[in-house]
Amino acid sequence: MARNQGRHRIARRTKIATALLGLSIAVGGLVVSTTTGEPERASADEVDRSQFVDITKVRPNVDKPRPGRNASTGSFTVDCGRNENGHFNPDNFIAQPGVRNGAQHLHDYVGNLSTNADSDNDSLLGAGTTCRNGDESAYFWPVVRIDTGEEAGQQRNRNGEREQAQLEEPNADNELAGNDGEIQRPAVVDITFKGNAREKVQEMPKFLRILYGDAKVTTNGPANARESWTCTGFENRLIKQYPICPEGSDVKRVHTFPSCLDGNNIDSENHRDHIKYPDKNGECANGLTAVPELTISLTYEIPRQIQVNGQYKVDSFPEEDHNPFSDHDDFANVMPGRVMDRLVDCVNEGRECRE
Repeated sequence: MARNQGRHRIARRTKIATALLGLSIAVGGLVVSTTTGEPERASADEVDRSQFVDITKVRPNVDKPRPGRNASTGSFTVDCGRNENGHFNPDNFIAQPGVRNGAQHLHDYVGNLSTNADSDNDSLLGAGTTCRNGDESAYFWPVVRIDTGEEAGQQRNRNGEREQAQLEEPNADNELAGNDGEIQRPAVVDITFKGNAREKVQEMPKFLRILYGDAKVTTNGPANARESWTCTGFENRLIKQYPICPEGSDVKRVHTFPSCLDGNNIDSENHRDHIKYPDKNGECANGLTAVPELTISLTYEIPRQIQVNGQYKVDSFPEEDHNPFSDHDDFANVMPGRVMDRLVDCVNEGRECRE
């Protein structure tokens, strides 16, 4: 597999066009209001170098609860590809339904083929999927980019050197002010559901929405933010900064979603109150029921020199300035009932299943 298969360079002309548009609006005295933020603030490019940490200098900090007598110890992995079809948009139908460019940053999608700002239960059902087993769930996260300040029309070889590339023309919808650079398609997208350390899991209700992390951690504080970043071979440590990995190791994001559900509610006003994390012993609080625990792991083959130079970044809201602690992920369950049945049986029976 070629290291840069599917990467796209976002042209610098977009920044210039955006700046000129902003100037013309200012000169004309036109005031534009928006519910999603201030586009003119979307000028962040480079990442603070202090946000990059050598993963080998981080102590192990991932503690997994020991399974109890009634634990559900199986796993169910779904193959939904790596977004080979280039499904990107800056929408979020869960957090900001009906708002185009509501995220102000680009999302990578796998699973449901129709996902955009206007998606709802009816539109998601029967829309088709990239998942091999027919799972029409929506899985989406902000893209990672390399940004060295160089122009379009090239890509990187395995050693991180620039070489001329035969790439398709970048889609204008992918060029966002403050969020530009080479989009990095994950080398590996692992979507795995696991059980609970204390009890058997119940089926997820159809159309359940779950958020991971907090895209606006600077504004909201760290309560819902999660340490997501690591390197392959170092998964026993997660950090809130960007990792610098040793040779032979790749950058990795690990997103483990909450899995203790309040009844059969599929959502809540803040998209969080209906589902919580288990405690440190893996137990759901009173009144909550364990459902399969989703973990999405994303592996990126980013040249080490790019890591050392601090030249990769996650897309973010403008005010986050590519803060790695703002990393997040979104899921909407649109699994056919027969797939959910197989998932629950597999996890509860302690088997390892892949579809």
